[in-house]
Amino acid sequence: MITKAEKFIFLLLLIIAGQLKAFPDSSPHDSLMNELRKKNLPDSLRIEILLQLGWDYSFFNADSARMFLDRAAVNARKIKDINKTGQAYNYIGTNFLRSSDYDSASHYYLIADSLYKLVNTEVSKINFSVNKMAMATVMSEQGNQLQAIKYYLDGIDALGKYNFPDKWNILVSAYTNIGNVYNEIEQFDKMLEYDLKALAICNSQKIADSKTVQVQMLTSLAYVKLKDYNNAKKLFQKIDPLSKKINSPYIFSIQYGIMGKYYKDQNLQDSAVYYYKKSLSYSQQSNNKFQEANILQELGIIFSQNKKYKESIDYLEQSLNLSKKIGDKKREVNSLKYLSELYSSMDQNAKAVHTYQAYIRLKDSLDKSANLKKINEIENQYQAARKQAIILSLEKDNLIQKSTLQQRRTLIISLSAGCILLLFVALLLYKNYKNKNHLLLQTKRMHEQQMREMEKEKKLEAAELVMKGQENERSRLARDLHDGVGGLLSGVKLSMSNMKGNVWLSEENAMSFNNVIAQLDQSIAELRRVSHNMMPEALIKFGLKEALENYCENLNLSGNMHVNLQTHGLEKRMEQNNEIVIYRIIQELLNNVIRHAEARNVLIQLFREGDRFNLTVEDDGKGFDAKPDEIHSGAGLANIRARAEYLNGTVDIISATGEGTSINIEGSCS
Repeated sequence: MITKAEKFIFLLLLIIAGQLKAFPDSSPHDSLMNELRKKNLPDSLRIEILLQLGWDYSFFNADSARMFLDRAAVNARKIKDINKTGQAYNYIGTNFLRSSDYDSASHYYLIADSLYKLVNTEVSKINFSVNKMAMATVMSEQGNQLQAIKYYLDGIDALGKYNFPDKWNILVSAYTNIGNVYNEIEQFDKMLEYDLKALAICNSQKIADSKTVQVQMLTSLAYVKLKDYNNAKKLFQKIDPLSKKINSPYIFSIQYGIMGKYYKDQNLQDSAVYYYKKSLSYSQQSNNKFQEANILQELGIIFSQNKKYKESIDYLEQSLNLSKKIGDKKREVNSLKYLSELYSSMDQNAKAVHTYQAYIRLKDSLDKSANLKKINEIENQYQAARKQAIILSLEKDNLIQKSTLQQRRTLIISLSAGCILLLFVALLLYKNYKNKNHLLLQTKRMHEQQMREMEKEKKLEAAELVMKGQENERSRLARDLHDGVGGLLSGVKLSMSNMKGNVWLSEENAMSFNNVIAQLDQSIAELRRVSHNMMPEALIKFGLKEALENYCENLNLSGNMHVNLQTHGLEKRMEQNNEIVIYRIIQELLNNVIRHAEARNVLIQLFREGDRFNLTVEDDGKGFDAKPDEIHSGAGLANIRARAEYLNGTVDIISATGEGTSINIEGSCS
């Protein structure tokens, strides 16, 4: 189900014909305040200034906005301007709507609705239709989607009868709100259809920046939910300058929340966390409680997936507490579910059971409330139909006796009781069926999880055997090369050196002889380098830190590039197998840089904290287009990923043509 915080609440009344005077966008608020302080200011102009200030401040400071709007309502009632009074209450309702206080919003919209009915002018009729659409927005937020669509379409039909300057503004809001309803019921193709209608109006008509950026954000959300990330990214590039120009915390909270979802759905979790945290900050600034609860939950889910359980629990508990506070039962249920699964993953079974029981109780309560509501609706419809039948029957035949009427009433009650009983029994049977299916599904998922874990363990064991076999073979070859071939070459050099002093050679032959000895020296040095690379002696004797320092020093001596090595926490040695795996990863990465990157400088950072390590290798080479298919196609990178998986690690690659490459690996060294 789509969460309330994912839906961007559109405010239907930007500038309605005849409601506000056209103050220039560039006029600062202090100019309006100066006008307001004038003693002889006409009442009508004073009301318009108060409405303008109330509307403008509603984007930044809800309390100040309500203060101005309350004053506008008082002044409008004083001069008996019913239309302006209705507008003031409408704006107050919109102010509460932005703060997700739907009951208060509905209260003030109903007052405005009753006032607009009292005035028979074109402006009041337009305001009446727009207020209907505002009421539809409240219906949508309270889950009454059928009534919401009816109000929206009624509002659009009513607007079609009139022609006024701000008709397009109102139609934009109506289309986007219909899109929001389809978002709620997860029909994202229909959501995109209506959002594109609104965006087409924004592109063809003179629509305010504040409204255009909202339409762009809704459309980008529709693209994200349809996994059309290219079009979503294009819209983000248009949204950013407009939102910065408007500088509204509320708009920023939604913008960065959508961008967080964009990266999360593509499994780019670092970027998702970055934008979700920005959205969280602006949600708190704008008092957008539903968005705040949503972002806290999303952060908890991401940290749980990254096995950062402490951070995950903290965010999920914050989301749970805030959801309770604002009465968001659906999010409260989801938070309890995620927490129970998290505690189960951490083998904290007591907490897992306790949280799961709370989740089941609340979920059953919500299901029961929904079913009771449906039963009451059916009962009411049934009773109304029966009463209408009785009235028609009485009108046709006045001779019906009181006893017959009483019998029919008794029959109605009996039938109603029977229907309720049948519905209750059906509900129990359905509930029992759902519970059985749920238990079977849980058992199946647990079995599948166990199978995946066993398969993963087998793969890790196989990988360990392969890597151990490779390292043993490397060690044997290194010893054979160093002790066997190396000894033979050294013996040949010694023999030739002794021969040089005992045999007379011409000058030309002496030079050739010396060249042969020099080439033997080079061969011995190259043999030692190869055997050292295959199994560096420093790695076995002194550990990973010294082996890496020797390796990087040898690369620096070559003069082709400069390697800067930074380490921390390697004073205490790891298990030898893990040191060898990390050494091979770095060796493979540097070989890739040498063969492909054409880099001049390489930075290696290897940090260890406890049983975790973080490795970063960056170069200033030519880089490459880091598309997923290209990243996974290379044998070298495949080897690196296999070794990282052996260490329960992850590999992140960031690169672009002409901008170098950065590879980050995190894993376990225990």
